[in-house]
Amino acid sequence: MSNKFMKTTLASVLAVLSVASYLPGTAVGTFFADTAITASASSVYGDFTYDELASGTISITKYSGHDTKVTIPSEINGKTVTEIGSNAFIKNTDMVDVTIPSTVTYIGDFAFCGCSNLSKVIIPSSVTSMGRGVFASCMNLAGLSLSSSLTEIPEGAFQRCASLQTVTIPENVTSIGNYAFQDCGTLARATFPSGLTSFGKKAFYGCENLLGVVMPAGVTEIPEYTFFDCKRLNKVYFREGLTAIGNSAFGSCESLTSVNLPSTLTSIGSDAFANCKKLSAVTIPDSVTTLGKQAFTNCHGLTEVTLSKNLKTIPQGAFILTGITSIDIPEGVTAIDSLAFYSCKSLTDVKLPSTLKTVGEKAFELTGGIKVTFGGSSLSWYSIDIDMSNKTLNNAPVTFEKQLAPLPYSVRVAYSEQYHQMRFTWDKVSGAEKYGIAVYLAGKWRIQTQNIPASATSYTSPKNMTPGMTYKVAVAAKVNGKWDIANAIKRAVTVTVK
Repeated sequence: MSNKFMKTTLASVLAVLSVASYLPGTAVGTFFADTAITASASSVYGDFTYDELASGTISITKYSGHDTKVTIPSEINGKTVTEIGSNAFIKNTDMVDVTIPSTVTYIGDFAFCGCSNLSKVIIPSSVTSMGRGVFASCMNLAGLSLSSSLTEIPEGAFQRCASLQTVTIPENVTSIGNYAFQDCGTLARATFPSGLTSFGKKAFYGCENLLGVVMPAGVTEIPEYTFFDCKRLNKVYFREGLTAIGNSAFGSCESLTSVNLPSTLTSIGSDAFANCKKLSAVTIPDSVTTLGKQAFTNCHGLTEVTLSKNLKTIPQGAFILTGITSIDIPEGVTAIDSLAFYSCKSLTDVKLPSTLKTVGEKAFELTGGIKVTFGGSSLSWYSIDIDMSNKTLNNAPVTFEKQLAPLPYSVRVAYSEQYHQMRFTWDKVSGAEKYGIAVYLAGKWRIQTQNIPASATSYTSPKNMTPGMTYKVAVAAKVNGKWDIANAIKRAVTVTVK
């Protein structure tokens, strides 16, 4: 590089440079847009164009050389180089190695974007911040050392760095921006600092070789598509404190076998774990109140699901094409939406809650000859609005956990003046476990005799009851472990001992 430099005054130059062509869109798109640069009063030092900043330091704004190894100067004409400006090395395809001096504190937007042959970068600890897309589409970048002074990894910083295999996020980093490592197809290991609190959407989208993820304790939300299509991701460890998993956050993680969802989690987004074909078991904690559409659709290996007791709806397509064999829908759920368990061909046992009000279109179609246990009575069952397309459900045998409350039953009483005793007879009550004699005493109904067997339809009181006493009496049945006094007293009788 020549030490000779010359100063060139630019009257007014507007250079519009599109970086989108180096960062092609994916299935989820890309954030990059055209970037406009306005330059004035720039100077040249060898192959470097630079500006003097208001602080009296230097910003490198352009490199026009063709060297494979580039050393950025630490000073020019006695003034310290503190900044590498936006687009300074953009689309330089000659550069293989670059040395950034320890005087640099900032690297601007897209500064090294599209440097397709750049293979190694050491970002010195002097660098405290970087701009968007700073090393995006550096397709051969395999070696990366990040500055320990960084507090964030910016938006799209290493997007489509297809040769990057490992990355250690420095300890001071608290946030990783949108698209930061999107489509880094060979990235196998990412180590996160304990102080990390946020991921941007699609931050690791398409990192097909990423193997395992341990979430730092400070992360409360995993945004949409964060780890989508990480095909080899087989382990994810969540910590308490996580409250939300966004739409498609782990969609198409085809090697994921298990997840530990923490008790602080409140929502799971649509398609959050869709197409996780090796996921075998999921326990959705009771803290979860919202489950998104298709959350676990196409999880072929999923055989065991425990649902949150605080769900109100099983959403559309939530478990399409899963391998579950049985499902217990908890009490409190009022709606099972369309296609919720569609084509779950191994599903045979279904437990539905007494709170259920609606079942959507084909919610249980193409399942495996299901048997239903319903938490309510037959009367409640026939009041559920089940879409007519649910032929499998409508034809399934149903066991009712609750019998219909027995209707008021006829009680007859006969009095023996000789023995001063009464004999009660009644009609048998369906579902009765036993019978008892209820007497109205001191303003309350009380079961006085409780061990009359279920096979009995009569009872004779003890002899020598006190003449002149009047009693209000009913025969009560015990059904589902509870005395059905409410119905019994509707047919109470009043008797007087003579």
